Amino acid sequence: MKRMISLCIALFILISPLPVVSQTASAAPSAPYVVNYSNSNNLTQSNDSTVVPGSTGVASQKFVVSGGGWNGAFYTDWGAHDVSAYNTLDFWVKGAAGGEALSMNVSDGTNSYTANIQTPSDASWKHVSIDLSVMTGVDFTKWMTITFSCNTSTLNTTFYLNNVQFSYIDPYTGPQITVVPWNGAQSAVSLTFDDGVDSQLDYAVPALNAKGMKATFFITETAITGSRKEDWKKLPLAGHEIGNHSKHHYEPSANPTQPYQRTYNDTLGYDETVAAQTEIAQAMGTTVVTYAYPYTNNDPYLVKYLIDTHLSARGGWGNGTYFMKPSDTPDWMNISSQFTWGEGSFNTDYKSWVDHAISQGAWTVITAHDVGGGATSLPLDQMNALINYLDTKRSSIWIAPYGAVSGYWRAQKTIENLTPNATSTGTRYTWNVPAYFPNNINLKVKLKNGDGYQVVQNGQVIQPDAGGNYTISFGAKSLELKRKPYAVNYSNSNNLTASTDATVVPGNTGVASQKFVYAGSGWNGAFYTNDWAAHDVSAYNTLDFWVKGGAGGVTLSMYVSDGTNGYSVNIPTPSDASWKHVSIPLATMTGVNFTKWKTITFTSVTNPATFYMNNVQFSRT
Repeated sequence: MKRMISLCIALFILISPLPVVSQTASAAPSAPYVVNYSNSNNLTQSNDSTVVPGSTGVASQKFVVSGGGWNGAFYTDWGAHDVSAYNTLDFWVKGAAGGEALSMNVSDGTNSYTANIQTPSDASWKHVSIDLSVMTGVDFTKWMTITFSCNTSTLNTTFYLNNVQFSYIDPYTGPQITVVPWNGAQSAVSLTFDDGVDSQLDYAVPALNAKGMKATFFITETAITGSRKEDWKKLPLAGHEIGNHSKHHYEPSANPTQPYQRTYNDTLGYDETVAAQTEIAQAMGTTVVTYAYPYTNNDPYLVKYLIDTHLSARGGWGNGTYFMKPSDTPDWMNISSQFTWGEGSFNTDYKSWVDHAISQGAWTVITAHDVGGGATSLPLDQMNALINYLDTKRSSIWIAPYGAVSGYWRAQKTIENLTPNATSTGTRYTWNVPAYFPNNINLKVKLKNGDGYQVVQNGQVIQPDAGGNYTISFGAKSLELKRKPYAVNYSNSNNLTASTDATVVPGNTGVASQKFVYAGSGWNGAFYTNDWAAHDVSAYNTLDFWVKGGAGGVTLSMYVSDGTNGYSVNIPTPSDASWKHVSIPLATMTGVNFTKWKTITFTSVTNPATFYMNNVQFSRT
C-alpha cells in the first residue's frame, strides 16, 4: 500500500510539478489549517452539498469507486508544510450505504502513518479526530499528503469527506487518565467458533481448557434445543463466552433460491437478533452481548436491531483490515475476522496471523467452524498447533473471548472521548454505560500529569500494580483523580511515653497508630512534623486526623505553627473511648502561613491521660 501511494505521489509530481511552499504555523494557532482536495485515482469525484454537523460551509467531496485496482483521494497541494503547531487531524466522513471501510494515510513524503476508518452503519456523518502524537514517524514540520482509500472496493461504493483539517485543541493540563490498550498486553487475539457444532465441544473445548484459554462460541437455536444443551451450558461456567449467531442461520438474499436464504424485513430482523439473543441467554443461563452474522452478511435489518441491544457484531472483512489497532475507529456492528479452513496450514497461515497481530500491536479475531473434519473445518493437528503457539506468546498477547476484547476496546474509546472536568480536588470523569454493556468490564489506566494524585472510584482509593496501572470499573460510570493527602509524621514528644499501637481506625490507611501516656509531670507535647522544615501545604484546604482517649474521654490541645504564628484549638475525645475523626478547614486557622507550615503539636489537657493518634494529614476536600 505504502509503495503504491509513493508511486502515485511520484507520478503526480512528474506530471504536474508544483512549487514547494513552506508554511510555518504559529504556536497554539486559533484557526484550523484546512487541507484541500487535490485529485484521485480510480475514484469519480464531485462536490456535494450534504451538510455535516457543525459544518463550516465547505462543500463535501463525494467519491465513487469507478475502477479496479488501488483507489485513493489525495488531500494536498503536493508541497511540504510545517503543521507541527497543531496537535490534531480531524475530518467528517460518511458512506452512502453505511459500514464502508476506508484507509487513511498521512505522509511527510518519506514516512507515513496509516489508520483504518469505518463509516457508521446507518450512513450518518462521523467526526474523526486523531491526535498527531499517535502518528509516530511522520515529521509534521514537512507534512505533505493525506490519502483516503476505500477498502470496500466494489464498483460504485460511495463515500463522502468534509472539513479535512489540522487543528489545535487546547490540552487539558490537569491530572488525567489514559487507557492501556489490550488490557496491558502488546496485542490481542480472540478465538471464535461458529454454529454450535458438537465437534467444538469434543475437541476445541478440552484443548482450550487444558491451556486455560477462553474463547467465544456463537451458537444458534440448534444448540439450545439439541441433545447437548447441558454441555453448552457448562461453557460460561468455565469462563468461555456464548454469543448470538441468530436463530435460524439464514443468509440474507434479495432473491432467495435456497432453503437457507431469506429476504429480511423488520419482523425477521428482530427475530434473528433480539429474539434469538433472549432465547439463547435464557437457555444458557448467561448474558449474551455479542453477535456473529451468518455468512458474515451484515444486512441492514440485522444491524437495525443489533445496534441498541448488542455490544458488538462480528463480520468478515469489517473495517478493511484483519488487524485492528487501538487508534482505529471501528464500526462496532461489523468487526473483522479471518476464517480457518480445511486446507489452511498453521505454518503458512495461522502462525503469521498471530505474529502479525503482535508486530502491529493489534487485535485479530480468528474464526473456526467444525473441528476435525469437513471442508470448512479446522483440522485437529492445526488447531492444536495454533493453541500451543498462542500459549507460548502469552507475554505478548491478551488471549480473551471476543466479547471481552471488544468490550474493553469500546469502553476505552468511550473514556478517550471524554472531556476531563477540573474540580477543587483534581479531576472528575463521568460517562454513560449503555444498558446492553456487561457489568464486568474493567480497564487498566495510567495517570498523566498525576504526580501527587490518587485514583478514587466509588469512594475507594485504587492502588496501582507493579507496572503503575490502575484497574478501574467501567460500570461505575465515574472516577476521580484526587490530590493525595499530605501525611504528617510523628517526630518526638515531651513528657509523654510514646509507643506504636496496632489499634485499627475506621478507614485505616495501614499507618500504625501512636499511643501516648501522660503521667502528669510538666508540660507535655507530641510533635508531628516533617523534618522540622518549612513546607508549602497551601494546595490543601483541610487538616484531618483520627484521635481517641482512655475511658471517660480526654481533652487535647492542638497547636499548628508556621514557626512564627500559630493556631490553637481544644479537641475533646469521645467519652466511650471510640475513635473520632477530626477535620478542620485551614481557612479557620487565621494567621498561619501554610506556604511555610512547620509543626502540629498535640498536648494533653487532661492529667493523667492516655490518648491515641492516627493518620494526621493535610487533605483537599
